[in-house]
Amino acid sequence: MKTFRKSPAMLALAALAAAGCILTSGQFVAHYALPDSAFNTSGTFQGEIVDLNTISEYNDHKQDLKRVDDLALVGDIRNNGATAVQVEAWIVPGATTPPIGVVSGAVKLWGPVTVPAGSTVSVGWDESSTLFVGKQVLIDEIKGDGVFGVYLSTPSPTYDINTTNAAFIAVFSAAK
Repeated sequence: MKTFRKSPAMLALAALAAAGCILTSGQFVAHYALPDSAFNTSGTFQGEIVDLNTISEYNDHKQDLKRVDDLALVGDIRNNGATAVQVEAWIVPGATTPPIGVVSGAVKLWGPVTVPAGSTVSVGWDESSTLFVGKQVLIDEIKGDGVFGVYLSTPSPTYDINTTNAAFIAVFSAAK
């Protein structure tokens, strides 16, 4: 006949399970799709309010969020102009309305990525992760209320840019 030892750790786990307490932890992905957009020299452009609370994976685990493991800003950037442009993403912490144009107090988040004249650059996960320069500001927003403004900009004097299939993706760990 086999006998099992009763260790304090096993007894504690058994007591938690019997009381209905289950320890859970895991890695979760929050995928926030951004709308297709266009901005050019002759007009104003509008940024986007990102509200991670609208994503169930984030909303279900935000109280137990331990760390942000990885970030990406992915999508296709089309340069309709006759010269190459550099595109950057900026974050506006605590924004409640979409940024219109360049915003005072914004922090450079990502970039630049160079888009040759008349072409489209597809920014994937691997490239995107190397372009982050304001990562801590974004992590603070994710760990905070999960709401912030984001917009694209370019230092180029003339530009005509379209973005499609863009998304903000965060991988985070949470534990109860």
